[in-house]
Amino acid sequence: MSLAVLAAALVASGAACTEPPGESCTSVASPLSVCPAGAVARGIDVSVYQGAVDWSAVASSGIAFAFARVSDGVGSPDSSFAANWAGMHAAGLTRGAYQFFRAGEDPAAQAALVLSALSESGGIGVGDLPVVMDVETSDGESNEDVRAHMATWLGAIAAGTGKMPVLYTNAATAATIGSAFGAYPLWVAAWDTSCPSVPTGWSNWALWQYADTGSVAGIEGAVDLDAFNGTGSQLLAFTDGAPPDAGGEEVGTTTVGGDGGAGMAMGGGAVVDFRDDSTGCAR
Repeated sequence: MSLAVLAAALVASGAACTEPPGESCTSVASPLSVCPAGAVARGIDVSVYQGAVDWSAVASSGIAFAFARVSDGVGSPDSSFAANWAGMHAAGLTRGAYQFFRAGEDPAAQAALVLSALSESGGIGVGDLPVVMDVETSDGESNEDVRAHMATWLGAIAAGTGKMPVLYTNAATAATIGSAFGAYPLWVAAWDTSCPSVPTGWSNWALWQYADTGSVAGIEGAVDLDAFNGTGSQLLAFTDGAPPDAGGEEVGTTTVGGDGGAGMAMGGGAVVDFRDDSTGCAR
């Protein structure tokens, strides 16, 4: 779904919000639905499947940050990572790296591959986002083993980068992950919704992948669209590896609309109404 189509669908379905952004509504759905606290920064995530990216054009389109895939487990390094890592930096984007985590493979070896790829591509440092663990499959492993392997990877990445990693997940894998990783910043994948639901263990999200078929200048074909739950300056603070304190009054890459914070200009003239479908309240 393109950004314009997503915007039209959300505006058409959204109800008026009766509570201030970030406040609890009287009717609380399960799992917890959490709307952006205020301004958000626009981002994307890419892999070899996006082909050669014109990062200068991406930056000029209003995108503030981007993540590039390092690999799919140990056996499938992403051949575009080095070019993307350098290109994001050259274009002035706040950049990050992620690995599609394979629970059935050696977690230490997967972490080592990430650290090696970063080192060979110039390193990760001040101004770069924390590395992301992308957990979408159990690979047939038990929940207990998945969680143990996750802990190994997360510890190795934190030690190797000096930044607390981010955990990407979705509703389909939330039960496998469990509630023990809530201390890590959450990147939640939730498409075709006005406000994402956060898995058990979290009460908020740092990043939200809200579409998987977006259109962005500089990229041929579809690309994942993301939002950071905070302003541009909060995004830069997030590069230190600490969870964001979202909801400040400063307007960053994306501006707060005039409807109490629920409507947000997402660039390209499209306005996305990030509100809860069931109650009409931002939570």
